[in-house]
Amino acid sequence: MFTSRRFIAFFVLIALVVLAACAAPTAEPTKAPPPPASSASASLSSSSSAASSASAPTKAPDATKPPEPTKAPAPTQPPAPTATPRPVSLRMAILVDESTLNPYTYVLGYPGWNMLNLVYDTLFILDADSLPKPWLAKEDKISADGKVHTITLRDDVKWHDGKPLTSADVKFTYEYYQKVVRARFSTPVRNAKIETPNDTTVVITLPSPNPSFLIEPMADAPILPKHLWENVADPKKFDNATGSGPFKLVEYKGEQFYRFAANAAYFAGKPAVDELLMPIIKDPTTVFSSLKTGEIQATTRELSPELVKDFSSAADMKVQRGAGFATTMLLFNSERAPWNKKEVRQAVGLAIDTQKLVDTVLLGFGTQGNPGWIHPQSPFHDPAVKAEFNVAKAKTVLDNLGYKDANNDGIREADGKNMEGTLLVYSNNPQRIRAAELIAAAVKDIGISFKVTALEVNSLDAKVWPDFDVAKGRDFDLSMWGWSAPVQVNPVRMVALVHSDPVIGNSNVGGYKNPATDKLADELRVTTDLDKQKTLVRQMEALIAQEMPFLLLYYADGNYVYRPTAYDKWVYQKGQGIFNKLSFLPGVKP
Repeated sequence: MFTSRRFIAFFVLIALVVLAACAAPTAEPTKAPPPPASSASASLSSSSSAASSASAPTKAPDATKPPEPTKAPAPTQPPAPTATPRPVSLRMAILVDESTLNPYTYVLGYPGWNMLNLVYDTLFILDADSLPKPWLAKEDKISADGKVHTITLRDDVKWHDGKPLTSADVKFTYEYYQKVVRARFSTPVRNAKIETPNDTTVVITLPSPNPSFLIEPMADAPILPKHLWENVADPKKFDNATGSGPFKLVEYKGEQFYRFAANAAYFAGKPAVDELLMPIIKDPTTVFSSLKTGEIQATTRELSPELVKDFSSAADMKVQRGAGFATTMLLFNSERAPWNKKEVRQAVGLAIDTQKLVDTVLLGFGTQGNPGWIHPQSPFHDPAVKAEFNVAKAKTVLDNLGYKDANNDGIREADGKNMEGTLLVYSNNPQRIRAAELIAAAVKDIGISFKVTALEVNSLDAKVWPDFDVAKGRDFDLSMWGWSAPVQVNPVRMVALVHSDPVIGNSNVGGYKNPATDKLADELRVTTDLDKQKTLVRQMEALIAQEMPFLLLYYADGNYVYRPTAYDKWVYQKGQGIFNKLSFLPGVKP
């Protein structure tokens, strides 16, 4: 038995050697590389182990090792796949429902118009310095008399539904604004003649020169798709938000949120944010607490002054700050006594320390209001026009009008009636509410009573600016009010604030009327010579400061907070803040 096993083992070993020798090639055209040392050691170790496990009285002779076969070259490994970048999703809160986002339905100049510009495009765009630059338009050639604009359009722009944007859309849009009035967009193109000699050329002939035409309407009025709008009779009921802009509005739930998706085919490049979710959070306190917890990552709301230090020191937050051109003002109803008297308005202005408002309400994060409207940083501003705080002078002005406190109740009487009024303010704006309370305390010192009343945004707007049409009148005494930054960017826009013709003065929400102001405004709005324009602006500035149809209280600095890990490519647009189209198109310079 022992001999048989020994014989069988010997026979198997000889057979394996013979088979290996038969498998070896007869020639080696190229010598195979030797196996790595570790592999050879492992092979030897394995053979030794196998040999020791067999019982054999005599050791089999070693076979001659056959030559190694040529190894096939290792297959080329494909490159490692490039990691697909994660989609950038951003949650940015707003405070007000801006409705269905078309040029006739958005609610506020900020952030509503800014949201509108994510979906639609304009012929020009305001750059980071708030200067108009070509956008849908490649160029605009202006005739020597300033009346004819020959505009060449880009030929690579498409609507969100894939159809091309052409000169026919521009012509249709401006003529639609002429026919269906929205004052902001309609006034600049009123009586303009529009021609389209080809798909990429628009010729606009104005009845008179307009020095602001590049800003309004060209950098302001959204261009609409003719093929979708040409049969729309009532735009307020039209909810198709198809535009040509960098984002598509893919979902809107009233009083809840807006959801935008990046337009991958956008002519200026795909936006850096793939999805923008804008929840509607009406309470400012909740907005900033949500930012702290990470429920949102940014907000269109400026950071409250008292929170600047807290958020600036937070490691996971970033605050961008700059001068703000948005205005906060005390608005008088100039059609209602006693606010229809210039001297009464002047007395109120003298009684209010606007620098104190900056220091107290804004904690210094702002600029004192210029009673002549123009921001002090504007090159059009006349430094000689300044705010004046003088309580004694205010009392004297009222005394000279014969307005006395006859019954010693602390309130003067004007024409037999107490000098009192209701001061309206947005209920969702604690900063303005605080300012209104301080104003009410200030005018009490000169014998005037203001009752501060906070109203929801739409309710207040319905009293001050019903249907956003000054021709429909007004129903208020006084109101805290303000205009978004673009109104301040264009100095000629001051004409719209004070002209008595509701078509020209489409922002004259206080109903102010003065023939001298109208005359100066009419000259300013058609002057194209820059030096003369500057002279006229300064004359208008001085007149507004004297007439005081409104009291400019302050310009709050823009303090915008966000989580940089979510998105950190914001562009701070001069005077206007970080929420603008260019913030989502990093590297694009108009």
